[in-house]
Amino acid sequence: MKKNKKGVLLFLMCVVLGAFLGMFVGMFKAVAESHGIMLDVKVLIPWISAICLVLGFISILLTFNFLKKSRKFHSLYQEEMDDDLNESYYVQMYRNLEFGTIAFNIASVAILLALFISGSEVIVPNRSNLTLSLSFLGLVLILSVQKYLFKTIAIVRQFDLAFFSTPKDVLEYVNSYDEGERQANLEQSFRILFQLNNYVLPALYIFLFIISFLTGEIQLLAFLLVGAIHIYINVMQIPMVKRYFK
Repeated sequence: MKKNKKGVLLFLMCVVLGAFLGMFVGMFKAVAESHGIMLDVKVLIPWISAICLVLGFISILLTFNFLKKSRKFHSLYQEEMDDDLNESYYVQMYRNLEFGTIAFNIASVAILLALFISGSEVIVPNRSNLTLSLSFLGLVLILSVQKYLFKTIAIVRQFDLAFFSTPKDVLEYVNSYDEGERQANLEQSFRILFQLNNYVLPALYIFLFIISFLTGEIQLLAFLLVGAIHIYINVMQIPMVKRYFK
């Protein structure tokens, strides 16, 4: 009963927050137009690609740092005879490997975003862009970091991942985890999927609606892409149901 009340309360809070946000955006647009200010998100595109690029390079540095620490603790773990220290090195070895993997994934997304945004800026308005050249450099670094990551995984987890891994390869890699780590990954994957399906993607619809309202242009392609992702993550549950409920 308490859980139902919490769910209803959360829903009402989202509705109220959405209403206040809509009122604020409407007032902001009205004030801006009354002062002759035209809202144009196109001027933000170079800044967005630059921010993505900076985030990408910072994440690359963090990836190298975490993976280097993981290898260091692996060496200490192999050499140490004291059980307490061994346990500490064991935890730090895997902790840094996972942090390095997360940083690598963030770096990959950020660099690809910077590459495609800056590339679109060059092709569509037909103007030169320094960010595009730096994005290609970032892409080369990402490939190097991926090689370093997979080599670290081979050292620490004793598992060889292919450079272009398939879902089956990754599933085999996850199944190589110990039982507790697999359970933690399962729970976290469920939380991510649930939040993506029920909070993140619906919030993106609201965000795109606000952008459409401010610019006076319906963000049709963006709406379709978000909708396609939303449908995809739900449709992909069908094979699991067929597999386990024959």
